[in-house]
Amino acid sequence: MLDASGLIQGAADTRQSDIAFEMLRTDIVACRIVPGSSVSEAELADRYKLGKAGIRRALVRLSERDWVQALPRRGYLVKPITLRDIGEIFGLRRMIEPAAVRFAAGRVDVNRLRQLDAICGAGFVAGEAASQATFMQAHRQLHLAVVTAGGNLRLADVFEPLWDETERVIYHTGLMSSRAADLRHDHAALIAALATGHGDAAASAAGDEIEQLHHVIVDMALKTASMLAPAPQPAGSPASNAVDTVPKRRTARRGGRAIEQ
Repeated sequence: MLDASGLIQGAADTRQSDIAFEMLRTDIVACRIVPGSSVSEAELADRYKLGKAGIRRALVRLSERDWVQALPRRGYLVKPITLRDIGEIFGLRRMIEPAAVRFAAGRVDVNRLRQLDAICGAGFVAGEAASQATFMQAHRQLHLAVVTAGGNLRLADVFEPLWDETERVIYHTGLMSSRAADLRHDHAALIAALATGHGDAAASAAGDEIEQLHHVIVDMALKTASMLAPAPQPAGSPASNAVDTVPKRRTARRGGRAIEQ
């Protein structure tokens, strides 16, 4: 197998990098690695008890998702979350999901959706990691099942990272603890429309769910200090070097007087 750098990768290395990627992805999504923080290969290798080669390849994959940014000789910056990010995430979901849901009407496994919806409806115990993870996984699987029911498997490649980013915003804004009730909703209208083959009604229900969650997340984001502060700029970036790009005034002395130039 070829990794992103074009070097031959053995089976053991592939397993290590896949494990590292999944561990990193999970911790970034759940904000156990805080948005805007810096990490190094050595720190991550120690954290996950994996080799640096596997960690490095996982970081390359995450940088291709634009989740991390390499900092020369300093490690990696984990992408901060901004209000613009939230707008783009939900804007893209509005484009993808209603159309995919409309096509899934009459095709999706409704019994499977009802099983997943029962887990979603049961809610979770705030602050209990296992309970929260089960709840979020049920939501993920339900939405993914609907989006891919039309048979377009490429949608999964697009939608899964998008759902990851949705989850990351949910964790970062504190919804899992302070606004848990807003996340505990059923998908009855969506599932009923899908079961009866009413594509337009299903698309409308999906759109309503997206709008509701977007509204709640923006409301929480406006109360989250780290999202209102300017995003950290890596050293060497144009913003961080702005002070160096301002022409400095020189001082010359003529006839005993200081003259700025």
